[in-house]
Amino acid sequence: MVNRIEAPYWRRLNWPRIILYGLSTVLVIQLIKTFSVRPSVKDDTHLQLDTTRLVRDFPWYQRQGHPNLSPLQQHPKYITTHLSTQERQTLQENMIKKAREAVAHEFQHIKGIPGSSVYAGKPEAARQFRSLVDCWTTGEWVSVTSQSAHWTMPHFQDPLYGSCDRKFKKTGGVGRRPATNYVWKSKCDASIDLDPGKWCSVLNGRHLMLVGDLIQYQLHELFLDTLRDGPATCFGELNCKDHTVCTSPYRNTRLRYLRNDVLSTRRKMNANHGHPTAEVIEWPFTSATLIRHYPVLILNRAPVIESDESFIKGLIDTLRLIRSSTGANSLIIYRSTGIGHPFCDDATGPLQAPLTDDQQKKLPFGWSEVARRNAIARVIVEAAGGVFVDLAALTDLRPDGHVGGQDCVRYCIPGPLDSWAQILYQVFLGLEGQLE
Repeated sequence: MVNRIEAPYWRRLNWPRIILYGLSTVLVIQLIKTFSVRPSVKDDTHLQLDTTRLVRDFPWYQRQGHPNLSPLQQHPKYITTHLSTQERQTLQENMIKKAREAVAHEFQHIKGIPGSSVYAGKPEAARQFRSLVDCWTTGEWVSVTSQSAHWTMPHFQDPLYGSCDRKFKKTGGVGRRPATNYVWKSKCDASIDLDPGKWCSVLNGRHLMLVGDLIQYQLHELFLDTLRDGPATCFGELNCKDHTVCTSPYRNTRLRYLRNDVLSTRRKMNANHGHPTAEVIEWPFTSATLIRHYPVLILNRAPVIESDESFIKGLIDTLRLIRSSTGANSLIIYRSTGIGHPFCDDATGPLQAPLTDDQQKKLPFGWSEVARRNAIARVIVEAAGGVFVDLAALTDLRPDGHVGGQDCVRYCIPGPLDSWAQILYQVFLGLEGQLE
């Protein structure tokens, strides 16, 4: 039996033990929370490919067959590969109709293309200009044999996009890489020689902000390579500080890139309760300060991680916020979303025709749905007074020219993106009436 006089001593002795038990309990709970966010075995195994059955699903699978990629759909409940071609077409028509109904009253006050000195307040002239832009992105890739027959973009930015040239030279290549020996020939056949000085002239001191996914970062590289005389420092692909792209004798013009995969209107980064996720990046870009400072917005909303209805609502919410006050006169250009080309190292040149719907349904990572999403985005962007530029129509036909290896989405520079620069140059000239 414990003496009563000694009891307080034993109670004091138990306090450290109680505190230790409490800390241990908190630690166990935290560990349970931490490991509960890891994928289950079932989630991991559904991404395993069957390498025993090889298929030739795509035209550039020339050397050998490859595994079926259908297990690589990241969000299968939003994928429509189980539907027939006719059912997918009907779905697209219905979603376009929904988008039109959703924007019918939302942007009815907007006429023409705000931010353009030629087409603001002129709906019919704007419609004709948009048709011309569509004509520029309709065409085919043609081979050119002369080394001086077409313009190629210099590259002195991110070394990743120059890796193809280095690899080509290391393996004994002479002259230009094969991927640079093609030029985009549009249905209009009206390409204009790219003049960085004239581009700076029409920008006229209007700063540009590029917002979207990692492909949008390549536009950042494109502008820097085209308009600057030397490299600019940029650390990372999330939020690159602004760079000067035009200087004297032209008005000072700056460029900034922010990564926001879904163009969300989030005002703060999502900390995800202390477990930041890299699956979808939403860097804030819609503050009044940013929109005011960068009157030219080049946007893209890419990942297929939601329903079509959510996509419609999200894009409308973003454009409504931009147009609400500060960005009422912003120039909005929207880049269409393209597909990747699995096992792109097999490709030796451009495709002669776009993939059929049956072929698109075999693409992984939600790429089977981007054609419908692009059609929806076009309706919303144009209703909000923006310009939809279908650059994906060009690069969807280029399984060659990619960085390669594990990266069959982004392209080396120079290469297919040279024609992106050419078309964007024409768009900016056209918006200011400087095409002739």
